[in-house]
Amino acid sequence: MNPHAHTHTPREQQALAVFKRHVAAFTAGNLDAVLNDFDEHAVVITPEGVFEGPEQIRALYGGLLAEFGTIDRGDSPGLSIDALHVRHDTIFISWHAESIRHVFPFGTDTFICMGDRFARQSIAFSSPRPRNGIVR
Repeated sequence: MNPHAHTHTPREQQALAVFKRHVAAFTAGNLDAVLNDFDEHAVVITPEGVFEGPEQIRALYGGLLAEFGTIDRGDSPGLSIDALHVRHDTIFISWHAESIRHVFPFGTDTFICMGDRFARQSIAFSSPRPRNGIVR
């Protein structure tokens, strides 16, 4: 028996649907669609600080999208998810990524869903290093 096997509840399925929609919007470089994934009172916490509400989250994700470009168009390799766990309304991921200019060896995000939107997100990652041979 696999101790990690878990049948997702409807609440977990809804959280996963929001997460999948969020990843699709991010990789498409669609800032408005990314922001639509957040509740109007959402909070995103990063090592740089706390981003609260639509305008602050817009500024944060605008910077992230500038760093990664339009992944679907091939601007950067993007994010690879190494682990994803969901319980109730909470999603945890660990990841590594390559943006237009940097390599991120390790990162982690936690998302908390309320209905069909994120209410909270935390983001942390190891110090990025420059991509070899990339001049932009």
